[in-house]
Amino acid sequence: MRLLKLYVEGFDEEVLGVPEGHVVLIAGPPGTMKSSIAYNILYNHAKNDGVRGLYVTLEQDRKSLETQMSGLGLDPNQVSDKVSIQDFSRIRRGIQELEEKADSLEEIPPWMDVLKKHLLDLKGEMDYELLVIDSLAVLETIADMRDRRTDMFHFFGWLKTLGVTTFIISEISPNMDIVQDEDYLADGIFYVTMDRIGDTDVFRRIRCAKMRGVNHDTGFFTLEFKNGRFQVSRVI
Repeated sequence: MRLLKLYVEGFDEEVLGVPEGHVVLIAGPPGTMKSSIAYNILYNHAKNDGVRGLYVTLEQDRKSLETQMSGLGLDPNQVSDKVSIQDFSRIRRGIQELEEKADSLEEIPPWMDVLKKHLLDLKGEMDYELLVIDSLAVLETIADMRDRRTDMFHFFGWLKTLGVTTFIISEISPNMDIVQDEDYLADGIFYVTMDRIGDTDVFRRIRCAKMRGVNHDTGFFTLEFKNGRFQVSRVI
């Protein structure tokens, strides 16, 4: 079984890796660097291992994402031949405009079908091995999921047929403690939190709550981004 690194120093040694072909959630509240962690995985696998990756943004536009990652020292231009950033927010807006103009909604293809077709087309064009979908909350909204549990089940199952390793960014509230449908469906779950220490300090923390097929550490680690790379230390 091939295990893929997260390129988070100190954490890879404890988690051991993500089995190839898994569908993995990166979940947490806003401000926990979920998008940065996901892009960091694509960036370093492209730069160090020559692996092709696809980053699908459903809300943030491509230019904004590229500026954000460049600011962290993860310059998209350095891996542009291996990592493609697809701004699906434009496609979403285009479909919404068609819906507003159409005489019948039957003329408009379901959003989920449009997304799947693009992912399949891009798989044929660039043969990516790593996929990031940012984010699940936006996808759920624009796909107009009527039966969330069933729709999620079919979508996660479809992702497995792509034959790639997928990371899905999931927004959760800071106090969320209920199990979602996608928690059951995902092969792995990384939780990222913002924890207050004392009166003034706030630290990001990360843990691997689930990873099928891997005997991993489930403890919390303090997460930092220094000198162009993510690193962790054990929470005491």
